Amino acid sequence: MKILHTADWHLMSPMEHHLTAEKAAQRRRELLSRFADMVRYAREHQVSAVLLAGDLSDSGALSFSVQDYLLSLIFDAAEDGISFYLVAGNHDRDRTEAVGGAFTRGRCEMPPNLFVFDTQWKTYTLAEGITISGKALCGTEESIEIPCMDEDGYHIVMLHGILQEYDGAFGGADDRIPMTALQNKNIDYLALGHLHTFRHGKLDKRGTYCYPGCPEGRGFDECSDKGFVMLHVDGGSANAEFVPFAKRRLHRISLDITEIPCTIHALEQALTGKIEALPQEDLIRVTVCGEDEPDAVRDFAYMQKRLEERFFFAEIRDERTVKIDIETFRHDVSLRGEFVRRVLSAGLSDKETQQVLRCGLAALKGELQDV
Repeated sequence: MKILHTADWHLMSPMEHHLTAEKAAQRRRELLSRFADMVRYAREHQVSAVLLAGDLSDSGALSFSVQDYLLSLIFDAAEDGISFYLVAGNHDRDRTEAVGGAFTRGRCEMPPNLFVFDTQWKTYTLAEGITISGKALCGTEESIEIPCMDEDGYHIVMLHGILQEYDGAFGGADDRIPMTALQNKNIDYLALGHLHTFRHGKLDKRGTYCYPGCPEGRGFDECSDKGFVMLHVDGGSANAEFVPFAKRRLHRISLDITEIPCTIHALEQALTGKIEALPQEDLIRVTVCGEDEPDAVRDFAYMQKRLEERFFFAEIRDERTVKIDIETFRHDVSLRGEFVRRVLSAGLSDKETQQVLRCGLAALKGELQDV
C-alpha cells in the first residue's frame, strides 16, 4: 500500500517579506495549485491514503473559495479510492479549536473520504492490517498519553509538534512532544508535521519518525529540497521515500570578492560561475563577503538588475569588510585619514563601522552613487 505524507502547507501565507505584492500573490496561487498537483500525483501513483500532518493553513482561516477548492479535490479523489487524514497544527489550532483543521467555514459537509482527528485519541483502520491513529494537540498539554498499539499489524500515528530531543529553535515550548511518550507503543511510523525540513529517524527498536518538511520554501531559511514523503507498506515492513516536489527552490549564495578585481566585468564573471546552473524560476540571495579596499566601489545595483532579469526573485546583500590598516591612517594628515580615525573611535558596531567607512570613503573619492 502507498501512503503519501505531507505537512506545513501554510496556505494563504502572506509571502510578502521578500516579494512584491504581485509576486507574493503569484506564489500563493502557485502553492494552492501545487496541492492540486500533489493530489493528481497521488491518483497517478495509486496512493491509498494522504496524511495531512498539520498547518494546512497559515493563520487558521482559509477563504471560502480556497476551502471549497481543497474539499472538491479531496472529494473527487474518492473515485480513485484515496482517503485523507487531517490533524490540526499550531497555525490551524487557535481559530479552529482543532475541529476540522482549516475547514471550519465554507462548505457545511465534509467529503466522506476526509477523516479528521480532534483532541480525543482516534484510530481509523485501513486494509491489510494498517491503522492510522492520532489527535490534535491544543498546545496546553502537560503530558501526552499515547495508548499502546497491538503488536500485530502496521500502525501509523499522526501528530503535529517537535520531538523533545531537538533544541526547539523552530517552535515554542507548547509544541514539544516527548519522544518517551511514543516509544515502545508498537508505533511503526510516526507521521509528524512542524519542522519545515525533511527528517527521518528511529523512534525506537520497532518504529521510525518522519517530518516531510514543507512543500515549498517561503524564505531563505528554507533552502533545502521541499516535497513530501511516500510510504510504501508491504506487510509488516515499510520504506519511506522523500519526493522533491517544489515548483521553485530558494538558494543562498556566498560570493567572496577579496581577490576579485574592482570591475563590473570581473564581478559578473565571478557571479556567473555561481549561478549558471540554477533554474530561472528559482529565488536567490547573493551575500557578498570578504575584504575590500577602503575606496573600492562595486556596482551592485547593476548586478542586482541583471539577476532580477534572470530569476523569479533575486537580491544582493553587501556584507563586505573594509581592509583598513590602522597604522596607515593613524598619522595620515588628510580628510580621508581624519574621517577614518573618527569613525573607528565613534563606538559604532562592527557592521555600522563597515557601512560608514564604505560609504564615506567612496564619497570622498567622488563615487558615492551605487555603493
